[in-house]
Amino acid sequence: MLVHQTLSLSECDIKFASFEGTFSGYGSVFGNVDSKNDIVAPGAYAEVLKSGEKIPVYVNHGWLDGKLPVGSWSGLKEDDRGLFGEAGLVMQMPSAIDAYWGMKSGLVTGLSVAFLPDGKSIERRSDGVRVIHKVKMLKEISIVNEPANEEARVFSVKATEEIGRLETVRDFERLLRDVGSFDQATAKQLVAKAKDIFRQRDADEDAEAQSSQEQLLFALRKYLPK
Repeated sequence: MLVHQTLSLSECDIKFASFEGTFSGYGSVFGNVDSKNDIVAPGAYAEVLKSGEKIPVYVNHGWLDGKLPVGSWSGLKEDDRGLFGEAGLVMQMPSAIDAYWGMKSGLVTGLSVAFLPDGKSIERRSDGVRVIHKVKMLKEISIVNEPANEEARVFSVKATEEIGRLETVRDFERLLRDVGSFDQATAKQLVAKAKDIFRQRDADEDAEAQSSQEQLLFALRKYLPK
């Protein structure tokens, strides 16, 4: 029996590459209770990833309705957070174009993985939650518009080509206003704070400086809306 684990984009960290049709993200996050009452444990995908096979991208698990994939995932790997990879969409396909612009605009808010668990690896907890320790087949990772985690907050989805065009402090302030919906005064405050932190980091690469930098990055992620 194939299992679907649906995640919000805050779980998936979708980011766009410098050309249309490519994005990266977390298709599965460890330790997250999904709508099926399942948790995927760290290391669950280790065996299926050894083959190095490309995993298809579908829209809303379209293979169930006989639809074609719209792209493929590559470079899938596990880290301490979950299953991360890059995906390329075939932009000549209308459904791929719709999916891309849906994600980029924030209208689509989730990814969902379909896999076959190893029945012998399933741990059943007293609260009814199943903990899956091993996946023996990864069918696909879909772009979906109805994530199971309604309370999870969506990170900002912004094409990185816009970041690549940043040349001045004012450009950075504008991006903060456009992406993060910060007012002008708050955007300027953030820029000033970032300059102080990075100046401190360059002068003294100690743990405190690194901690301050991480706190700033966390704050930016936390308050970026859809």
